[in-house]
Amino acid sequence: MNLANFRELGGLKNKEGRKVKHNRLLRSGEVFQIDDASRTTLKQHELNKIIDLRGKQEITTRPDDELESVSYHWIDIMKEVHDNGSMEDLMDVSDLQLVDSHMKKIYYNLILNEGAQQGYREYFEELLKTETGSVLFHCFAGKDRTGVAAALTLEFLEVPRETIYEDYLKTNSQRKKPNEQFLKEAASRGLSEGQLAGIKVAMEVEKDYLDYAYQLIDENFGGIQGYGKEVLRLSPSDYQLLQELYLD
Repeated sequence: MNLANFRELGGLKNKEGRKVKHNRLLRSGEVFQIDDASRTTLKQHELNKIIDLRGKQEITTRPDDELESVSYHWIDIMKEVHDNGSMEDLMDVSDLQLVDSHMKKIYYNLILNEGAQQGYREYFEELLKTETGSVLFHCFAGKDRTGVAAALTLEFLEVPRETIYEDYLKTNSQRKKPNEQFLKEAASRGLSEGQLAGIKVAMEVEKDYLDYAYQLIDENFGGIQGYGKEVLRLSPSDYQLLQELYLD
């Protein structure tokens, strides 16, 4: 199976002991030139809808595969961010502190940029419209834009934060092979050890990044409920519907 960083959120327990329904919420990296094993897995998970959180250039050069009976929805989360921290931007950066601050800037924008806020609002609108089958949401690597989407979704399903962090950090083990391949290719192009170390940082997730996202939510909206109300415009009935749709 070559669908990178794929997992379903089904089975995760919330604070009341209810479980996220199986075959409802899936996350991954890009759905580009996936193999038969990946297609079979998605079929087994009753895939109904794909939400692609990538930018215009990403979907132009590496468009998602068309899958039978699956609807496709494009939401460019970083559309209003000109410096969006793409891997190409980081190729020439060998200062690890600079890469780290670059990654923090991405999370700053994911929480506070108006385009990103609108994008996550649309994402939740799509979740609330999906009554059957599973939704696969993804970006390029399935780690930052997708990681924040997963964290927010699990928050509103009242999954404990400890569990949310566990899911977020799974990216590092699940992207190990694709990352190693990417670094190998980068090394063959003559990048220095410092540049390769910087790319490695950019391809992984850190607890600090999600910490920073929560910090921004707390400082600017008074917590996750304030963010849900002010930014996502979710009503009490929306929360109720979300839990009815995605919790056993």
